[in-house]
Amino acid sequence: MAALQAVLEGAPSYAERVTGHPPGAADAQGMYTILPPEIGYDDKFVWGVELDGELVGCIDVIRGWPQPDISHLGLLLIDEAHTGQGLGRAAYEELEAQVRRWPGIRHLRAAVVATNDDVLGFWLRMGFSKTGETKPYRYDKLVSESIILTKPLNTSHEGRAVGALPTPRDT
Repeated sequence: MAALQAVLEGAPSYAERVTGHPPGAADAQGMYTILPPEIGYDDKFVWGVELDGELVGCIDVIRGWPQPDISHLGLLLIDEAHTGQGLGRAAYEELEAQVRRWPGIRHLRAAVVATNDDVLGFWLRMGFSKTGETKPYRYDKLVSESIILTKPLNTSHEGRAVGALPTPRDT
């Protein structure tokens, strides 16, 4: 939990853009506990991204939400000291390989808060498309909208098994 909290605190620009505040002391705990309605912890996944044995990023995914054939990517975050090294791409590729193995999942979904839209280019390069759908977004005094993205998945079960996301040097 402490290592995850350190990653979240290592990305203060992200926190400011999506909350209007610096990272909070309980952000890691919230990542593990916050769930959409009707989703249980069996379908909530929080993975770490490691570099040389150090946690430098995190991924939060909910399987089967908002529809049974969709998995929602809530967050892929790399500590700002480690951005620009290809870690986000490597982590995303491993994540997608894992999600493709989940029976019945045909799409990945992500929501980008408009105040953080500088990351849209990354998601478009990863093969996501804008759906044209937006959702209202509010965090404390920050009022924005979420831009909904989706990506169809090749649901073949080829490739190596993934138990945990490997470090980028393993990819």
